[in-house]
Amino acid sequence: MEEKDEKNFNSEENGKRKEPKTFLGIFTREKFIMLCVGIGLIALLLIITLTSVFVITKSDASFDMDIEPFPSDGDMLDFLIQIGEIQEKDGLYATWYHAANNKSEMNKALNSDVMILEADINVQGYNTANETNIPIMAHPPDIYSDNTLEEWMDAVLKSKKGIKLDFKSISAMEPSLDLLRVKNQTGINRPVWINADILPGPNVPNFWPVINSSEFSLTLWQGKENPTVNDLLFIRDNSNPLRIYYDIYEPVLSQFKEAAKVRNRPRRFYPGGDIIDYFRPVNSDGLNIQWDTVTNKDYLLYLLEGSQPELPLQDCLELILASKKSWGIYLRIKSHSQLSLTLELLRQAYDRDLLHHPTWINMDIAHGAFYIQDYVTGEEFLRTIDQIFPYVTLAPGWPKEVLDEGYKPKLVEDMVQLFQGAWQDVSLQLQAEALDRSVTGCRSLIHAQSRFSLTLEHRTEDTGLNTGTASLMAIRAVSRQRNFYNMPNIYKEHIANLSV
Repeated sequence: MEEKDEKNFNSEENGKRKEPKTFLGIFTREKFIMLCVGIGLIALLLIITLTSVFVITKSDASFDMDIEPFPSDGDMLDFLIQIGEIQEKDGLYATWYHAANNKSEMNKALNSDVMILEADINVQGYNTANETNIPIMAHPPDIYSDNTLEEWMDAVLKSKKGIKLDFKSISAMEPSLDLLRVKNQTGINRPVWINADILPGPNVPNFWPVINSSEFSLTLWQGKENPTVNDLLFIRDNSNPLRIYYDIYEPVLSQFKEAAKVRNRPRRFYPGGDIIDYFRPVNSDGLNIQWDTVTNKDYLLYLLEGSQPELPLQDCLELILASKKSWGIYLRIKSHSQLSLTLELLRQAYDRDLLHHPTWINMDIAHGAFYIQDYVTGEEFLRTIDQIFPYVTLAPGWPKEVLDEGYKPKLVEDMVQLFQGAWQDVSLQLQAEALDRSVTGCRSLIHAQSRFSLTLEHRTEDTGLNTGTASLMAIRAVSRQRNFYNMPNIYKEHIANLSV
C-alpha cells in the first residue's frame, strides 16, 4: 500500500510540472508576446497617421474652413479686413493671382500669400462637336482642362481667398451661375466677382462718368505694356481708394506702392476733377470755398505770396503752377479765339506735367431758347474743348440778354439737353440777380442738380443782400456739395447765417 501511494503522488507532481506558464492568469507566453507586438503596431500606425495629418495641415496653412459668414456680393475690402489680410480699407493692399485654372496653378495659388484668385471659365469642348455644358477652368485657346468649376470651387472654398471668375464664353454663364447658386446654399462666405469683356475698348473718355460714380469700383489691370508709376499715381490721386484695385505686375506694383505711401507728396490732381475733393472744405460745403477774381499781376502776386498792370494768361498760369498753395483755376472766356488760345496753353502745361489744379472754363454761350447772335454756340464750345484740351470742368452760362425774366424752364431745359452727353463735370453758372426772377425756373434748376453742379455768382456788389435769396436757399437745401458760391464774402456770410 505504501508503494502504490508513492506512485500516485509522483504522478500528480509530474502533471503539475507539465502545465504551461500563464500571464495574468489568461495568456500563455506565446499569446502575450503576440498581443504586445499587435499593440505596438497599432500605436505606431496611429503615430504615423497623426503626424501625417499634422504635416499636411501645417504645409497648407491657407486651407481653413473657419470663416465667418460673408455675403457673396459683399465688398472685397471689407472681407479682406474681416479675415485679417489687410489692416486698412484701401485697394492698394489687395493682391491678385492670375489664371489659377488647372489644378497645378490652382494649388500654387492656394498655397501662396495672394488674397484674390482670378480664374477663367469656359465650357468643355467649346465650339466643337464635343461641346458640353460642363464649366471648366480654361483660357482660350484651351477648351479642355483637368479642373472643372465645381472642383475649383470645392478647393477654393477651403481657403480664405477672394474669388474673381472671368467668363470666356456666354455658354459658360448659365451652368456656372447654377453651380454658384447651389454652392451658396451652404455658404460661399466671400465676395465673388463675375467678369466678362462685353464692350470693345478703350472707350476713353466716354467711360469716365461711370468710373466716377459711387455705384462702381474700378480694377486697373495691366496689358502688354507697363504703365508708368506717374500714371498710376495720377489715377490713384483722382480716385476713391476704397473703390479702386490695382491688378499690376511686378516690379511696377512695388514701385507704385512705395511712391503712393510717401507722406505729403504733391497730389497729381486731374484738372477736370471735383473741387470739393480738391479743397475739401468744412462739411463738404461749397459755401466754404473762397473765390478771388484776378485782373492784374500785382493782385495775383498778392494772393500767391501774401505780399495793376496787364497780366498775360501764360504768366498767370506760370505763377499759379509754381505756387505751393492749393489753387483752383477759373477762366472766364469772351471769344472763340480766346477759347482756343487758352485751351492750347492749358494743354501745354498739362503735357509738361505741371497742371494738377482743378480748372474750369466759363463762357456765356448761345443755344436753342437762348440763342443770341455773336455769342459762341454751345456746340462750338464743346467741340473746341474736346479737340484741344478736354480735361476741364465745363462752366457754361446764359447770355445776359435772355435773363430779363430769370431762368425760365425752357432756358434751363435747353442748357441741360446741350450738356447731357458731355463726359466732363459741368457746373451751370447762375446770376443772383436773375434768380430773383426765376420762381418758375427754380424747380428746373433743382432738378438739374442730379446731373450738374450749380455755381451762384454776384457779379456786382451794389445789389442787396437778399437778392435771389429765396431761390438760392431752395437750391441750397437740395445739396450743399453740388452748389458753389462765386461772390464777395459779405454775401456768403449772409447765406451762412440763413442756413443755420
